Amino acid sequence: MLNQYLDALLEDLRRSAEGNRMSRLTLKAEPIEIDPDRAVAIGIIVNELVMNAVKYAYPDSAGPIHIDLAARDGEVVLSIADNGVGLNAKTDPRSTGMGQRIVAAMAAKLAATVERDPDHEGTRIVLCFPRCGNGPVKAGLKAAS
Repeated sequence: MLNQYLDALLEDLRRSAEGNRMSRLTLKAEPIEIDPDRAVAIGIIVNELVMNAVKYAYPDSAGPIHIDLAARDGEVVLSIADNGVGLNAKTDPRSTGMGQRIVAAMAAKLAATVERDPDHEGTRIVLCFPRCGNGPVKAGLKAAS
C-alpha cells in the first residue's frame, strides 16, 4: 500500500535529518494500492520535495511540512505543502535546479501533472496521476490556474 510506503519513507527522513528539522513532517494518506515501480517514482518525488522544503522553506528554523495522498475519480492526488517563504522568494544560490528536473522526470514516468498552488501561503505542489500506468507524458512544474 502506498500510504504505508510513504509513512516508512517519511520516518526514514525524520531519522536522517539534522536536529529536529523534520519534526513537524505530517502525512495524511488514504490506503491506495499501486504497483512497486510507480511507488518508487512517487517516493523519489516526495523525498525531493520534502528535502527542498526543509532546505529552502524555513531558512532560519524548522516548520511544518504536510504530505496528503488521496484517491479521486481513478486518479491519485499527492500534495506536498509548507508554510515557508514560498517559491517567489529570492532564489537560493545553492540551488542547481536538479531537484525540479528529477521531479519532472519521475512525474513523466507516472503520466502526472505537476502544479504549484498559487493561492497557498508558502509552497504547495500538487501531483495528479492515474492509479494505473498509461505511459509517459511531458511533465513540468506550472502554476495551477
